[in-house]
Amino acid sequence: MPKKAAAVIALVLLLSLSFTYVQISSRLNRSPAATTATSSYTLNHPAPAQLATATPHQNGQAQLAGVQSNEVYYQNKIVVLIYHHIDAKEEPGLVISPERFASELDMLLARGYHVISLDQLRDFLNGGSVPDNAVLITFDDGYESVHQYALPELQKRHMPAVAFTIVKYVGQKRGNLQYYSWDGAREMAAAGFTTQSHTYNLHDFGPLASGKNGPLLNGPLKGQSLSDYRNMVYQDLKRSREEIENHLQQPVYALALPFGAGGQTAIQAAVDAGFKIVFTTHYGVVTRQSNPLALPRVNAGGPAITPAKLDALIRAAAGATTSPKGQQKQPPTYHPVVASKKTKRI
Repeated sequence: MPKKAAAVIALVLLLSLSFTYVQISSRLNRSPAATTATSSYTLNHPAPAQLATATPHQNGQAQLAGVQSNEVYYQNKIVVLIYHHIDAKEEPGLVISPERFASELDMLLARGYHVISLDQLRDFLNGGSVPDNAVLITFDDGYESVHQYALPELQKRHMPAVAFTIVKYVGQKRGNLQYYSWDGAREMAAAGFTTQSHTYNLHDFGPLASGKNGPLLNGPLKGQSLSDYRNMVYQDLKRSREEIENHLQQPVYALALPFGAGGQTAIQAAVDAGFKIVFTTHYGVVTRQSNPLALPRVNAGGPAITPAKLDALIRAAAGATTSPKGQQKQPPTYHPVVASKKTKRI
């Protein structure tokens, strides 16, 4: 008789727990899409007190709300993140999914990073202040995927960003890669997503006077005089700056070097063409002592990078932790990307 009573009690407890679980699940009412967007972060990192969640805003757009981490990892420093292409099908190298990008932005919010604008970085280099845990988000090349996927996610979170575009390709489709249009650039600019230069048409490799094949901004080119090379770079960069300014009615003062590479002659030509800030792909953190013509960035746009790993990369670059395994402190002069048929010119 006691055994039967124990069995009955156990059955009642099991039914009670099942009913409680169903009620809790219905209250949470989480969609599969939302779960996918945040799972890579939550499975790899302890959850903060309250993760940012999307709530209805008066103007119909989503507005993120929630308690952020108040922990200070670094001060008076800026970690600049670099992305390239966003696509539903991730590929090794520099192509990540919209869900991965969104989850990385959620991590930045949840972990207490403060996303700043390019103007804030410029002012910081001139003696201004930035918030603790400052991060600048950048994109290279100017793909339409940035307008299509990155812009809405950044808008939801009220985050500024910078896109360095190959100006000649604006609005064009090359292979199966579409570049955003001037109308798209204007829409982005209105949301605090500014367009700057990635050259007019020097994002390429060619035969150099050194006898090697390399990025054009590492020239002079084979058979080209130093003065002719300097003038070629100057005219290209000047045209890129003027076209962006004419189309968007905004100042252009920042250049991202194609493949992160640029020789002394090309850098001086950039200064003469009106550029005040030059970004490389060297790994590191921006401080007030950084050379404004050789600013480092941290790659955030690879499919092997989870939100938790990006968190570690940012803090390592800022000196808050030791450098994670696999991240180079002294990267090569440039990063030639082995492109597949679908990702040429990234």
